[in-house]
Amino acid sequence: MHRNWILAPTGSFLISGVIVIFIGHGSIYWLLLIPLLLSLLLLTYPSTKKRDYILGYNGPVDLSEYLTKTHSGSSTSQRIEPTMNQMNSAEQPVYLEQNNSATLNTDRTSSALHTHYESSSNNISHGESNDIGESIRLALFSNRNAQITISVVVFLVALAMIISLIFAGENSTSTTESIKIVEKKDTNTELQHHITLPDNFSLMVSTYNGLVISWQADSAENQELWNIGNAQGDTSCQSILFNKGDTIRSYQVNIENNNQYFAYFSPLDTTALVKNIAFKGKFSLCGYEFSLKGSQAVLGKTAFYANLIEY
Repeated sequence: MHRNWILAPTGSFLISGVIVIFIGHGSIYWLLLIPLLLSLLLLTYPSTKKRDYILGYNGPVDLSEYLTKTHSGSSTSQRIEPTMNQMNSAEQPVYLEQNNSATLNTDRTSSALHTHYESSSNNISHGESNDIGESIRLALFSNRNAQITISVVVFLVALAMIISLIFAGENSTSTTESIKIVEKKDTNTELQHHITLPDNFSLMVSTYNGLVISWQADSAENQELWNIGNAQGDTSCQSILFNKGDTIRSYQVNIENNNQYFAYFSPLDTTALVKNIAFKGKFSLCGYEFSLKGSQAVLGKTAFYANLIEY
């Protein structure tokens, strides 16, 4: 294997990481499969370092003595004990011949063992050809199958990215719809004690008992018309003006639900607003003028507003 191939997983990982950072879409993370597959491919290559095994062992302990024992074949290496009786000259050559024969047999056995261990160590050190990973790599990336394998990998990565894009689009759509539903639910649950008065405007109460006046708008665009926090917006919406000069400030006026004005007032002014709506003749707000004829009867039928009216 060429040494430059070792840089392939690192380089592809850096390129994929930069693309992920700059694009930031979830489907791009599938590009990280490319460096992963390259790393797995490198694992299939055999090691180039030759290892010598002795008795199936390769390590710091020196076992060379098991292969390098030498056995002398001369008769002088065999000690012959002296005897009191004179040895028969005809028997001595036979004894030496037997010793020499035994020595030769020992040398042959040692040589055979040495040859066996050398061949076994060579087989082990060069046994990578039987490695499963290399067999798979050779099967997938042979001259005939290399183009097919690369095409299949590219196709699978591209298919995974396309499926991720489709599901991401569906999830974002469903998330937007769920947010809208939650917003509508929150609006409905926050505003309570909803009543409609004769001149087609409504009264509601927020969570903190602040009065909210609502009526139909001419504009279909949701927007903020007035906010007391920055004192900016339509100045005709900054306060509600009753006949006989009573004026109460609003702290926020919006167009919501695409066709409804919502004028929010402080909870400190709720009682004063309900009394004015019950006993005054008309009021103006945001350039609209509303008649309060018959409003006292409608307010008196609702327990919450009836408790705020003092006769």
